[in-house]
Amino acid sequence: MKKFMAKLALASLLAFSFQSYFLISPEELDSANLTSAADTLSTSRLSFYGSLGVGHTAGVSLIRISTSGMPSTSTANLFTGDSVLIGDGATAGNPSGTPYTVDDIYDTDEFTLTAGLASGDNDSGDLVIASRSATHTVTFTPASSIENGAFRILVPSGTNGNSDGIPNHDGFDYSDSVGVGATAPSGGGVTSWEPATATASAGTGCTAGNHCFEARYNGTNNASGTFTFYINRLINPAPATGHTAGSADTYTVTIQHLADRLRNYAVIDSTTVKIAVVESVRVTATVDPTITFTLAAVGVGSTACGATADVTSTATTVPFGTMALNTFKNLAQKLTVSTNAVGGYAVTTIENDQLGKDGGTTTFIADATGDGAMTHETQDDWHTATQNGFGYSLQNVDAAAIVFQYSDTSGGSCTTGTFCAKQFAATADTDTAQSLFSSTTVANAEDTYACYRLSVGATQAAGDYENNITYT
Repeated sequence: MKKFMAKLALASLLAFSFQSYFLISPEELDSANLTSAADTLSTSRLSFYGSLGVGHTAGVSLIRISTSGMPSTSTANLFTGDSVLIGDGATAGNPSGTPYTVDDIYDTDEFTLTAGLASGDNDSGDLVIASRSATHTVTFTPASSIENGAFRILVPSGTNGNSDGIPNHDGFDYSDSVGVGATAPSGGGVTSWEPATATASAGTGCTAGNHCFEARYNGTNNASGTFTFYINRLINPAPATGHTAGSADTYTVTIQHLADRLRNYAVIDSTTVKIAVVESVRVTATVDPTITFTLAAVGVGSTACGATADVTSTATTVPFGTMALNTFKNLAQKLTVSTNAVGGYAVTTIENDQLGKDGGTTTFIADATGDGAMTHETQDDWHTATQNGFGYSLQNVDAAAIVFQYSDTSGGSCTTGTFCAKQFAATADTDTAQSLFSSTTVANAEDTYACYRLSVGATQAAGDYENNITYT
């Protein structure tokens, strides 16, 4: 009987030891590589991490960067419109709380800002930072069907300050201030997905060296399905140590398929993919400013400024011809301007003198005074032919802005809206050329009619009269 009891105790001990062995050393898991794995960045542009060179004072907008000792040592990968933080290593920012904006790239180590440096941001060695955040779109096909498992993405973080919002030279920076997060896949044959988690390197459950992004699911996944996992707004690295401009720095991203909670989410399948970050290419071109200005004929019988042209003009002449006494004659030209100048254009005009007999300077057909108040600076109604003289009006077709036109009923002394007119300014009287029409931006074939009117009285000496008008 004692022998039987001893054998029973020995058997129990062996059974307990056998079970304990498997509790301490669980069954080894098979692993395989996920397939069709990729990580596509919304932008593969390197972040910029440089520093101020010497010689800056508060208020300056021309910035010179250090050409050694920093990840970024030239203006390569800086672009007009970039937001730039400039300041000391603790804040790396504009004291006003607003990033500076790059206005233009001056040369390989200088650029300009849209506003001058604030006091305290002008010290030699202050950081110059332009962060580039990217969304990682991670796609893969798992190699195994696992019940109640999880997927985890490991993105290299670098070794120094990898979660402070400042770009690293050896990994991706994680910063809550820019909204880093993850979006779990959908579908995939599982019953449901739990919200994805994002953990910075060395955070709870995430070993140092990688940022961790994980999504757990309930049910069993489809082993042949394609899954898409989104990681939002990680900050791209600055150039790596020894970086050569134009040659990409590469990083390894790890994609893992994990077991269930009972197996402590052990890695079942794992694979790695490579991603590359590099400077963006600056494409430049110069378009010279151009302007075209034309004077075109208006034919007899055409209507401009509310009047019918009595004679056909040419591009270079306004030939009134033989005048009847106390009778208006009307002619016109069409003025057209095109320019690609961002500041636009302005057209002005001035005559050399009043219409002089035989081109002389003694006997004139005087500039008209209209209904009594017209000068080269003040417009007035002019609809009585016995109010003799020479003058002009304007009709806007599609110019951006015009100083006055024939149909005005306000401004100066114009009230009827029939023929509001002015004298030409005259060089002989040391007048200032008068503005006609303009634009404050680029213009494509903007047109205005210049309308000329002449009337002479019975006492006007016989002869040929002329002057010249210059449009600028």
